[in-house]
Amino acid sequence: MVKISKLRIGNVKLENPLCLAPMLGVNCTAFRLMCHNYGAGLVYSPMIHSVGLVKAERNRDVWIDFVKEEKPIAIQIVGNDPKMMVESLPYIEPYADIIDLNFGCPDKDILGQKMGAFFSKHPEQMSKLINAVVSATDKPVTAKIRIGWDSQHLNQANAAKIVEDAGAAAIAIHGRTTKQRYSGNANWDAIKQVKDKVEIPVIGNGDIRTAGDARQMMEKTGCDGVMIGRSAMGNPYLFKRCEALLMKNKRLPDPTTEQKGNELLEFIELYHKIQKKVKFPELKQHAMWFCTGAKAAADKRRAIMRVKDEKKLMAVIRKEFKI
Repeated sequence: MVKISKLRIGNVKLENPLCLAPMLGVNCTAFRLMCHNYGAGLVYSPMIHSVGLVKAERNRDVWIDFVKEEKPIAIQIVGNDPKMMVESLPYIEPYADIIDLNFGCPDKDILGQKMGAFFSKHPEQMSKLINAVVSATDKPVTAKIRIGWDSQHLNQANAAKIVEDAGAAAIAIHGRTTKQRYSGNANWDAIKQVKDKVEIPVIGNGDIRTAGDARQMMEKTGCDGVMIGRSAMGNPYLFKRCEALLMKNKRLPDPTTEQKGNELLEFIELYHKIQKKVKFPELKQHAMWFCTGAKAAADKRRAIMRVKDEKKLMAVIRKEFKI
């Protein structure tokens, strides 16, 4: 069994090697904080567009919504212009423990702007961006990449070495290609090849659905940390289960339907307490995610989908989850 230790990224010490992935449209402040409270050693912000952040004349606070209780936090930016990346730093540095650069987003709009996972096709171009940001901040700078553009062009080891040589303090690697997006299986062997290639900490990402998966990834790849994305949606308890298994060798049971309902109510309470602006569609979407793993989950989601205001949402939650 691999020995699990606390993860250190630059001068940032994490209590455990579990990371919440930087999911756009999911990682609101309340969700990040709840994952932190449930055991995530590091939470990531959603991807923030560096150009949009610099040029925003108003509503910049939509992106800049961080609280001290969720620390340590990695704030992720995306872009392809070193100057703009550097100019975006003053807006996020006061809140960030780590600055993360996105070289892994497979969204068509991002690829069309030659950003994100576009660099999986041109990894040599990452250096100028990483160098610029590293030179402009005293915060640890990390990067998130994919294993290549497609199955015929896997270049994860070379790309990881470029990231390391450019001065990054750690690297997170999603074990899928850009063309795969989020389909098919993650290639953990490719993650191991990255770990074997570089000296900086490696965070493995892809197909972590259970605490057993988290431990298996660390054992199989030797990676220093594990990043959990879609499986955490509506399921921050997954971090508690992973932490118990990795750090204490203790297996926690699956959450009951009642427990899922109480966690949802906990999230809604936290959402109202911590969010700068309450958005009912966002709250409703999170509520549907929390149905995953509960009995008759599809019925619960349909009932939630029909509600038009929060008062009715709360009534449906208490009825459907019997709480």
